[in-house]
Amino acid sequence: MSSTLVTRWEELRELTGGGKRHRAAVDEWLATRPAVLYWGDSWFSTPLYPNLARHSAWRIDGLRMIVGKPGATAADLLSARSVAAMMDRLQNNPFDLLAVSAGGNDALSERLQQVFEPWMTSKPPKLEPEDAFQRLVDHKLFERLASRYRHLLQRVQLDVLPKRKHFRVISHTYAPLLRIGQAGDLSIPNIGLIAILKDDVGPWLYGPMKKVLKDSAAAGVFARHLLVDGFGTLVLAAMQREFAGLFTYSDLAAVPELAEPAAWYDEIHPTGEGFEACAPHLNAVLRVALPAAKRAAVG
Repeated sequence: MSSTLVTRWEELRELTGGGKRHRAAVDEWLATRPAVLYWGDSWFSTPLYPNLARHSAWRIDGLRMIVGKPGATAADLLSARSVAAMMDRLQNNPFDLLAVSAGGNDALSERLQQVFEPWMTSKPPKLEPEDAFQRLVDHKLFERLASRYRHLLQRVQLDVLPKRKHFRVISHTYAPLLRIGQAGDLSIPNIGLIAILKDDVGPWLYGPMKKVLKDSAAAGVFARHLLVDGFGTLVLAAMQREFAGLFTYSDLAAVPELAEPAAWYDEIHPTGEGFEACAPHLNAVLRVALPAAKRAAVG
């Protein structure tokens, strides 16, 4: 076998299926190479340019698979039904590791409009970023996100670890936003005819929050609280403590390249180069999570 990247379950079946002799050859090849499944939102699945999952996968000699949906929320991606289907996939395929990208979209657009509904329909006094963030905490946004991750990890414990004790799950934070209010350039010259089918180009955070906060600078502070103090600390760090040994995450908030506006494509997505700068940080966590015999195959 050669190092392979697939994006459809049919491709995976063709690659790993067949008779006992072929499956034995696959298992032998994977003895020193990882099988990694990337599952997530647009940071893993955007079709616009090479995303984080692709840059990560290109640095790995092994079996790599990417599935997901741009714009996916954790509420959808990690729903009970979706997780149950994923457990069946994981039980019946030779994956060593599941990389998850989910949670960033759960506090954008419609959800912000719901939390801050009075500001959408009337004009109460503008909030300070810290007060706006506390409203999200009080609305139990992060508790719900943590419960989604908890359900996934509990199912992995019950369904996957008995068959594959070395199996691990990783995730990543999002980075503080620098191009607040910047919509994506989804024009035909930029991304081709798929632009005709796109109807949401952002801004996903500042669209509603400009009615709540005094300016884009305040929205930037709010976004940092949302992504770092909220999702990073209250969700991912909490899950890492609760599921020590099974789950860990890569903190992309401190990637130096993402501190430059030029590394961002729009309000919530880095450019291809920005994602490329994140890949070594994600892979450093991924490498440690793998069995020792497979770590050398991760660049």
